[in-house]
Amino acid sequence: MEPDNVAAEVKQAIDDCRAMGGRPNADAMLKVDDLNGDGGEDWIVDFSKLRCAGATNPFCGSGGCSLQIFLWTGGSEWTRVFDETVQSYRLTRVNGRRAVAINMGGSACGKPNYQTCAKTYSIERTRLAPLR
Repeated sequence: MEPDNVAAEVKQAIDDCRAMGGRPNADAMLKVDDLNGDGGEDWIVDFSKLRCAGATNPFCGSGGCSLQIFLWTGGSEWTRVFDETVQSYRLTRVNGRRAVAINMGGSACGKPNYQTCAKTYSIERTRLAPLR
């Protein structure tokens, strides 16, 4: 079962889709994994996976779709450590450590938005740390 703050993000996505006249299906939005290797469940909320039949996805635009990452910080606490608009992402390893490689619209790097801006973050215990 997802934590309350993750569930609230999914509920908001469903509500926003309905408000636009769509029929939401949020089944594929969540991914759970121990991203930082601390033994706790971490959560990825991928708004590109929201299906909003009959309306456009309210969380996607010309630069991509919203992506949120929540890391478990102990007990019943999850902290949102990433909340950006991305074109795509993939989990990877850099120097043996877990990392996330993200493609964003060019505006994230001072380029025209139709271009791509690639960023990689190492997944630390309580945060994402930029690598390049």
